[in-house]
Amino acid sequence: MGLRLSILTVFLGLVWTTGPHFYKGRTTGCLQCHSAHHTEWGTCVDCHRGDPRTQRIQIAHHRLVRGEYACFTLPESPVVETGHRLIDISGCRRCHKTRGRGNGLASDLDGVLQKIQPEMVANAIKYPVTFMPDFYFQETDVTGLVNAILDAGAVYGSTSGELSQVVHFEEDKEDSDNIFSRSCGACHRMLTQRIGGIGKGDIGPNLSGLFSDFYFQNFKGRKSWDSNGLEKWLKNPRDIRPNAQMPPVHIERDELRHLITIMSS
Repeated sequence: MGLRLSILTVFLGLVWTTGPHFYKGRTTGCLQCHSAHHTEWGTCVDCHRGDPRTQRIQIAHHRLVRGEYACFTLPESPVVETGHRLIDISGCRRCHKTRGRGNGLASDLDGVLQKIQPEMVANAIKYPVTFMPDFYFQETDVTGLVNAILDAGAVYGSTSGELSQVVHFEEDKEDSDNIFSRSCGACHRMLTQRIGGIGKGDIGPNLSGLFSDFYFQNFKGRKSWDSNGLEKWLKNPRDIRPNAQMPPVHIERDELRHLITIMSS
């Protein structure tokens, strides 16, 4: 019996390594259905994951990375470069960490590579959750962003394999008794470390991370925002930006200090 099993094992091994699923010294059953490409960079699973040891599609395609989201595995991919540029100009680091940099107000994007399917990341961008702005990205932009996030995760991802997530819910009326919600929340939203997500408005820009290094440098003279700049802006926005649509906001000195404390967090 033992001899028969040994002979069968050897036979199956020979069939496996001589079939169309074997190239460059490594096995992949993917080639029974798909044509090989980019073979200089490795096998199918090096870029697309999946399980090449079976012909059962449901198993073979487990955690599969589709072609448009596998560009991050190729060196100097223009799709990845476009994604990184969009992350920079869109201010994603106001809330997220990617490439090891950013505020921790929302999920750490460097941890998604091994934990979340790319399609889920794409849907999170296209259908943003509460307190995340809707950037109205084009489909090609979303593809670039997903590839850039995966590219960063491949280098900076957590060695523990844990995905750091932060969840914010719609502001409760009982938690809305703060100066931001009363004076700013009708037009703006903001994520804070101190009291979570505040505000309900989408008329004005999302102010998450306003005083951080990752917010847009769009104060007067293309400078970063700080507490002094905010005070001047609230006093009369048109002194800072002549075409500003926002009216002046009267706020007492103690309330201003409270507001700055909330926004500084």
